[in-house]
Amino acid sequence: MKGRPAPNVRRPVGVPRQKSRERTPTGTSQGSVAGSPTRNLLVPIQHEEEQMNPTLTELDREWRELCRCTPGQVLQRWSDTESALAGLSTLDAVLASRKDDPETAPAILEALASLAATESLAARTLLQALLPGLIKMASTNCSDDPFAVDELVSLAWERIRTYPTARSGLVAANVLMDVRKRYRKHRAIEAPDGVGPEMPSPGVEASAEEIVLGRCAIDNVVAARCDGVIDDVALNLILRTRVDEVTLEVAATEQRSTVRQANCIRWRAERRLRPFLALVS
Repeated sequence: MKGRPAPNVRRPVGVPRQKSRERTPTGTSQGSVAGSPTRNLLVPIQHEEEQMNPTLTELDREWRELCRCTPGQVLQRWSDTESALAGLSTLDAVLASRKDDPETAPAILEALASLAATESLAARTLLQALLPGLIKMASTNCSDDPFAVDELVSLAWERIRTYPTARSGLVAANVLMDVRKRYRKHRAIEAPDGVGPEMPSPGVEASAEEIVLGRCAIDNVVAARCDGVIDDVALNLILRTRVDEVTLEVAATEQRSTVRQANCIRWRAERRLRPFLALVS
C-alpha cells in the first residue's frame, strides 16, 4: 500500500473485546471514536461486537496515545504551511475545532489532506476525523459484511495518503465517496451471489500468476504473515490452494468454513499481499 503509516501510526490489530460503560464525544482523546450513546449506535452488533469493533477499539487506543505523546512543535510546523491549523496546539484541538465550527471545518480537513502525503500523523488525524462517516457507511451500505469496518478503514487510509490536493470539493465527501466506490468495485456487492469480477467464482480456480503469487514467493508470503500482513487462516488457504493446488472446496472444509467465506478470506489476503510482494521482489 502506498504511503504506509509510520511505525508509531500502525494499522490496527485485533484486541480483546471489552464492554464500554460510557460513551464520550466523537474524536476526543478520552472517548470512543463512534461517539454515540448506547441507544443510538451507528453500527449494528455484527460490526461493533459489544458496542465497539476491535479495530475501532485499537484505533481509539492509538489515538489517545498519539494525543498524549505528540508535542506542540509538530502542530506548529503544520501551521507554518497551513494557515487553517494556526492556533491549534493539540491533535484534540484540531478535531474539536473542526467539529465545533462548521465554517472552518472544510479548511481544516483540506489542510490535513495537503499534509497527508508526507506527514503520516496528519493523515492519521484526518482518518480520525472521518471515522464517524466510515462507521455509518459500514452500517448502511455494508451491513452484510462483518469485515466492512476493517476494509473501509484500510481503503480510507490509502485514499488519504494519495489524496490529490488540487481536487475540488469537500475533502470529507470526496474521500468517503472514493472509499465507497472502491469498496463496491473490489467487493462487487451488487452481484447477486456476492462474487464480483475481482473475486473469482468459487468453482473456478484462478492461476497463481493471476493473483501475483507463485511458488517462488512462498518465503515472502510466510514473511508477510510474520509481519502481520495476513493471518494464519489466510496463509493456510493461500498455500493449500495456490501451492498444494487443492480445490477451494477442500480447503474450506479443512478450515471448517463455507466456500464463500474461504474465497472472501483468500481474496482479501491476496489483495493485501500485492503491495507487500512488490516491495520485497
